[in-house]
Amino acid sequence: MICAKIIFVQKNDLSVENRGSVINIGIIAHVDAGKTTLTEQLLYHSGAVLAPGSVDLGTAQTDYMEVERRRGISVRTATTVIHWQDVTINLIDTPGHVDFAAEVERSLQVLDCAVLCLSAVEGVQAQSEQYYQALRRLNCPVILFINKTDRTGADPERVLATVRQLLRLSVLPAGQEDQWLSELAEHDDQLAELWLEGRNADREQLVEALIRQMHDGLTAPYLTGSALLGQGIRELLDLIILTARPPAGDPDGPVAASVFKVEHDPRLGRIAYVRLYSGRLKNRDAVFNATRGTTAKIVQIRKTSGRRAFDIGEMAAGDIAAICGLSDVRAGDWLGDTAQVPRSVPVAQPLLQVRLRPVDEQDLSRLVAACEELTAEDPKLDMIWVPGVRQLLLHVTGPIQIEILANLFETRFDLKVGIEPPQIIYRETPVKPAIGFDAYTMPKPCWAIVRFEIEPLPTGSGVIYESRTPDTRIHYRYQGQVEQTIGPALQQGPLGWQVTDLKISLADGEDHPVHTHPLDFATVTPMAIMKGLVAAGTRLLEPILRFWLSIPQADTGRMISRIVTMRGQLDAEPPDDVPDQTDPETRRLLTGRVPAAESMDFPVYVAQVTGGRGILTMTFADYQPCPEGYGESTEYRGINPLDRDKYILYVRGAIQ
Repeated sequence: MICAKIIFVQKNDLSVENRGSVINIGIIAHVDAGKTTLTEQLLYHSGAVLAPGSVDLGTAQTDYMEVERRRGISVRTATTVIHWQDVTINLIDTPGHVDFAAEVERSLQVLDCAVLCLSAVEGVQAQSEQYYQALRRLNCPVILFINKTDRTGADPERVLATVRQLLRLSVLPAGQEDQWLSELAEHDDQLAELWLEGRNADREQLVEALIRQMHDGLTAPYLTGSALLGQGIRELLDLIILTARPPAGDPDGPVAASVFKVEHDPRLGRIAYVRLYSGRLKNRDAVFNATRGTTAKIVQIRKTSGRRAFDIGEMAAGDIAAICGLSDVRAGDWLGDTAQVPRSVPVAQPLLQVRLRPVDEQDLSRLVAACEELTAEDPKLDMIWVPGVRQLLLHVTGPIQIEILANLFETRFDLKVGIEPPQIIYRETPVKPAIGFDAYTMPKPCWAIVRFEIEPLPTGSGVIYESRTPDTRIHYRYQGQVEQTIGPALQQGPLGWQVTDLKISLADGEDHPVHTHPLDFATVTPMAIMKGLVAAGTRLLEPILRFWLSIPQADTGRMISRIVTMRGQLDAEPPDDVPDQTDPETRRLLTGRVPAAESMDFPVYVAQVTGGRGILTMTFADYQPCPEGYGESTEYRGINPLDRDKYILYVRGAIQ
């Protein structure tokens, strides 16, 4: 994306020595819960900007893309820095729309604490629930801000009841520490003893107990307010300082960092936003990208406050900053010592793919380059480019993302691009056990023989690989080559989709002390695997969505009929983790599962039938076997390993 105009100020304003303690806070919410407005107010009340920006007017500081201002939604993570009570707060404003969940996924792992912004009217919605569960898997503490209390229909108490039910959280009102003892004592033996004895705990004890329970996912402090009116903002800043603890990390240790965001600047090229877990980085330092296996020199380290950028020159463990100069960096990369970088948790699952074509065929190479740049910023686009068939595919999560991509091609890359209707991404899995064998011994010099045993596994098992072949048959260095090739070999099966839910065992094979070339086993593995998959037979797996639907009672019959037509399955009773906030006299709650392929226009149908009064939430559940006659195979991209002679020539570089 193109950055906003950069205004440089004195370097020492944000120098390491003058920054004091640092904490990294994320603003997380479902779309339209008021997250960006809340960020604007935090910037304003902390003194980072002279006036808060407006989402409706397109003046939000953290929405700097033209399409963000026009649509009034955030599509990219934005980082900014504020100061409060001598503490530096790195503030990360994340998108709320499900189409951009991949942006949020990469940001969650770099947080020390998250502010979960909930609408006082809509309460806990699908994306806020999904993000909260991801934060729990990361042991990231959460502060609740019940927003939009100025709106008609606001009911904070109902929202808090939903939080207790849906998120399994005890909630404590901020600023009322003297009322916390009985709640905190439920999960703290020392406080329970004080409570039973009728004694009081001092404020410091209560705060420390609260912080421990926040990290354990047992308790969350909350505030109510209105970001639009600036209510509750200063109290939220005080609560952040009270409960969020600076990150651990040894500034004198080895460099270890993760890249959670990449953006493009027309002057500086790729800019990598990193969280540094260990060590220090300075301008002109050489940094090793462990994911790419490359080293590059830092040109500049900077932070942003509002729309101003500061060259800070140096960053230490625990901090977040933007690094310029890493030309081949991609979002999700690890820098330095990867052992000290925490692993991310999956949130986004693209279920659609689109085929791209330039309006002017001569622009094809420019389009490929543009997609490579966008994939560096969002790896889950997972660009597939096969030169031989001139086929260009991107993985996407929904129609809003497709619209944003079309806008970026035109405004950023000056390209007119045709985007075909999205296609569901299926997967495939073997039906029965089979053997995959191949001997690559001609034309010499080459020698690689492998025998794989392929076994189907239960749905959701993923891919399991093992070798039962001794080093005397296939040398360990060649076995490593086989293992590395398994993943790419399973990207396309006989039906053209990624293969999953199977176990592959290297049962036997043979190398040759003279004739084996280093890449022979990387060549033979896909040929043997594909033969085994054909022998096993494969069937399609389709993505399934979980839905939650609140509708007027009068529309129940039509809606159930539609769900059945879509091959959906209704729950007999709503699951425990779905809050039933409907009035049984006037509304009906329906929950269940439905195939993604059958329900792409379901949101439009719900809006039309209910006159806009239906409330629908849909989230990815899993992949399940596709019934006979449904789903679709797709063409194999590139040279199929079953076309043995041509495939060998292709691997050897003899044909393109």
